[in-house]
Amino acid sequence: MKASVCTLGCRVNQYESDAIGEQLSARGFTLVPYGEDSDVIIINTCTVTAESDRKSRQLIRRAVSAAADAAVIVTGCFAQVSPEIAAELGASAVVGNGDKDKIADIAYALVSGGCEAYAVSDIQAAAYDSLQIASPRRARAYIKIEDGCENRCAYCIIPAARGRVRSKPADRVVAEATGIAEKGCCEVILTGIETGSYGKDHADMNLETLLEQVDQVPGIRRIALGSLDPTVLRPGFVQRAAALSHLLPHFHLSVQAGCTKTLNRMRRRYTAETVLKNMACAREHLSNVTFSADVIVGFPGETEADFLETVEFCKAAQFLHLHIFPYSVRSGTEAAKMPDQIPAPEKKRRAAYLAAVQKQVQDKLLDRYIADHQEHPVYVLGEKWEHGVTTGHTEHFVPCEIPTDRDCTGEVLSVYPSGREGSILKGRI
Repeated sequence: MKASVCTLGCRVNQYESDAIGEQLSARGFTLVPYGEDSDVIIINTCTVTAESDRKSRQLIRRAVSAAADAAVIVTGCFAQVSPEIAAELGASAVVGNGDKDKIADIAYALVSGGCEAYAVSDIQAAAYDSLQIASPRRARAYIKIEDGCENRCAYCIIPAARGRVRSKPADRVVAEATGIAEKGCCEVILTGIETGSYGKDHADMNLETLLEQVDQVPGIRRIALGSLDPTVLRPGFVQRAAALSHLLPHFHLSVQAGCTKTLNRMRRRYTAETVLKNMACAREHLSNVTFSADVIVGFPGETEADFLETVEFCKAAQFLHLHIFPYSVRSGTEAAKMPDQIPAPEKKRRAAYLAAVQKQVQDKLLDRYIADHQEHPVYVLGEKWEHGVTTGHTEHFVPCEIPTDRDCTGEVLSVYPSGREGSILKGRI
């Protein structure tokens, strides 16, 4: 029996696809690359934007039409929110996010001819799943620690697709990290749908406590975090984080806007001033900490003055990396019905303008980064070796290329940066 998995969307989806792959292997399936002949095709979908929905529908159609003899299982956020559409497109089974850990059994039943119709269950009533990774396929391994979100941002459909906040028990996270380390993987990225909400559903657990436990796992040399709400960087969290031995000094923040009026319309629970204050707190307690962020431009009602506030905010924040997204209308959300929708050409112009400003900020930061590390190396995790060059990321998540005469994948290398090509550092061991 052969199975293939195709994944759209976020890091959590990628983690879940890897875990499903391991369960399929345990059930007797041979995993093959998506597109090769297989008995079962799993499409792990995304629904965060209208474009994500379009891509999900397209993948389902292609899989159904290209593999007439294969069973097609559709799962993920599109399957959860729009199960009837996935079924109409020809899926053999539609499995919601709350039941992804049953997919290997469903696949086996489909191949054996004994599977009955499968109904998508209520995600709001779902418990935490049993998915986990035992054999990481990359030098850096994701561990999903949390599922669900309760923030109810005006632009986001994800609470309907992922349900309430559920946290993976800390002992399971530690056991998973231990197993990953024993397989030779030294970096873990703790991630979730709303990573900063970890422990919200447990009276005696929070993110900083979990980090302290993972920090003690033998063999784990680097710990990174998935996207964080900026409010996570409160003094108590930052001070405890500063005492950790292996937490990387880089945070990716889901900022979304640098104008408080825009943040209020988005239903975000902080101000632009709070973000800068929390970043300053982190910089005070964490040596050489750096930041990256997500920003949405062209949100409904965003005036030119509001946009320019976000531009000035990004200059002040000094993000090392900035992911810029023109606002995308998502049906079923509050923002889709808001007045003063911004025309697409204007959203594109604002995104390009902010990108040009960010490039100037990043160029200066990277040049300073190189100058500051002429005598003190950066530490690069080798993630790929090809044509005599090892590529990876520094502890500040800066991509780096180093000439090596052997495969250094999975090793942490001491590297002196000698220059850069765009945003990619060049260096020597």
